[in-house]
Amino acid sequence: MDGFSFLDDFSWDAYNEGTRLPESVEKYKKRFGYYPENVMVDKIYCTRLNRAYLKEKGINLKAKPLGRPSKQALSNQVSPGERNPIEGKFGQAKTAYGLDRIKARLAQTSESWIASIILVLNLVNLAERVRYWLKVWLKNQIENLLRVWSVKYAILSKNAA
Repeated sequence: MDGFSFLDDFSWDAYNEGTRLPESVEKYKKRFGYYPENVMVDKIYCTRLNRAYLKEKGINLKAKPLGRPSKQALSNQVSPGERNPIEGKFGQAKTAYGLDRIKARLAQTSESWIASIILVLNLVNLAERVRYWLKVWLKNQIENLLRVWSVKYAILSKNAA
C-alpha cells in the first residue's frame, strides 16, 4: 500500500495462496477502515470464488477475465507496468536487503530476518517521504522569507528616496 509492505501471513507449509484473498481483503479493511477500491492480483487469485467475493464487496478486480474476454473486460485488465511497483518491492527486498540470501538454520531466526527486512523496506520508504516533505517545507519557508525581505527592502528603498 503506497510503497509500504505488510507481513500478514507466514507459513513454512505448502499451500495454495489463492485461497487467502478474502482474508487479506478483510485484514486490509481492519487496518485502513475501508475496503480497497481495486485489487490487483496474480493469476492464482482469480478463482470464481474470489471473484464472487470481490463482486459481493463491490471491489473491482484488476486481472485477466475468465474465458474469452470482451472488449470491455480488456479495459479492466492489469496493464503491463501496473504491477511493477509491487513486484519491484519483492525485487528490492531480495537484491538490496538479502531476502534471497537468508541462511539462518532455525525457522524462528529466519522469520526474524524476514520481518526485519520488511521493517527496513518500510523505514527506507518512510525516510524518503520525510526527506521529500522536508524539502518542500524548506522551499516554502525560503520563498516566504524572500518575499518578506523583498517587501521590507522595497519599503526601505522607498523611504530612503
